[in-house]
Amino acid sequence: MKAISSLRLTRRLLCLLGSSVLACSAFAQTWPTKPIKVILPFAAGGGGDTVMRPISQKLAEALGQQVVLENIPGAGGALGMRAAIRVPTDGHTFVMISNTHAIIETLQPNLGYVTLKDFVPVTYMASLPLVLVVNPNLPVKTTQELLAYDKQHPGKLNYASSGSGTIYHLVTEQFKYMTGSQMTHVPYKSSAVARTDVISGQVDLMIDGLATMKPFIESGRVRALGVGAATRHPHLPNVPPVADAVPGFNEDAWVGMMAPAGTPQVAVDRFSAEIGKLLANPEVRKLYADQGMGVQGSTPAAFGVTVKNDIDKWAHIIKTAKVKAD
Repeated sequence: MKAISSLRLTRRLLCLLGSSVLACSAFAQTWPTKPIKVILPFAAGGGGDTVMRPISQKLAEALGQQVVLENIPGAGGALGMRAAIRVPTDGHTFVMISNTHAIIETLQPNLGYVTLKDFVPVTYMASLPLVLVVNPNLPVKTTQELLAYDKQHPGKLNYASSGSGTIYHLVTEQFKYMTGSQMTHVPYKSSAVARTDVISGQVDLMIDGLATMKPFIESGRVRALGVGAATRHPHLPNVPPVADAVPGFNEDAWVGMMAPAGTPQVAVDRFSAEIGKLLANPEVRKLYADQGMGVQGSTPAAFGVTVKNDIDKWAHIIKTAKVKAD
């Protein structure tokens, strides 16, 4: 009797497993069944738009459903993440994240979510080079001169960022820590507003995305002192790395895609694969390269490692430099 009971139990388990496999197979064949929403937790016109909007139509064509982009900025990117965890986990909502989200994981302890617990990684998408710029009226032309000016006028300089806890804030705080600078942080609600005040002279300087700042550098409305990477960038060949004056400084921004935890794996894998195909397309790669960005798709697992490493890295910097949220 026990043998018969065990046999029946085994058959039931196999049936359940078979049903699950069939269900997953059916889901994979029919997904997506409605428009896909991609939440961009950044202000319109920022890095998220720069990366996602050029491929959204091609992505929609590949998936056979409309791809709707929704900007939900605020709280250093946390508002968009909170919105993403309130939607049904049916595989039709994704959210873009950046290394700002890795930063606020430590800097803002009451986020209302835990990135690698409440979300699953989908794919790395692009790296966005950074550039240090000043208002042209500031009497400095190099990073070395900026540091000398700061030393001669302690506490006089101020710098803008797109908000407390953003990558632009923390990278500049790291710059301050590495150089002993005494610049004052002036947080804004977006890079666009911060950029406007640097151009007008309301604020002295900022570290911002090279792609968005490049037109203002070329028109002379701001002066570029250094790029964030360890080598010169082809779009600004005459601008040296900040590292020439601050050895060891090597930072850029990145963006990638995540999904609310519980999203069917087949949806995650397909979305990741389709984005990866687009990012490998020579036409798309040139489009990004023309804006100074590097593109690179990845597996969900590989992107998860990137996010984990960045969370750990910025937690260490925040603790070491004693950075506080403004």
